[in-house]
Amino acid sequence: MHTDSIQWQVEVDKKDIAYIVSIFEGYDCLAIVRTIDPSRGLIELMISPDFLEDTRRLTEALSKEIPFNIIKVQ
Repeated sequence: MHTDSIQWQVEVDKKDIAYIVSIFEGYDCLAIVRTIDPSRGLIELMISPDFLEDTRRLTEALSKEIPFNIIKVQ
């Protein structure tokens, strides 16, 4: 586990992984997206503590557009 970031494990439809990655790439510094299990649509967001609230707002907006289920927060 990284001590300088916050990790969220998220389940999404596997077809949406590339879209989510591109969204987060467009917002520099919010979070890094890592694919844990592409067959299950399991990804991890590694979030800088300084950008936690911005990331929360972005994921809330995304969840209105695509199925987005945060399953684990570390």
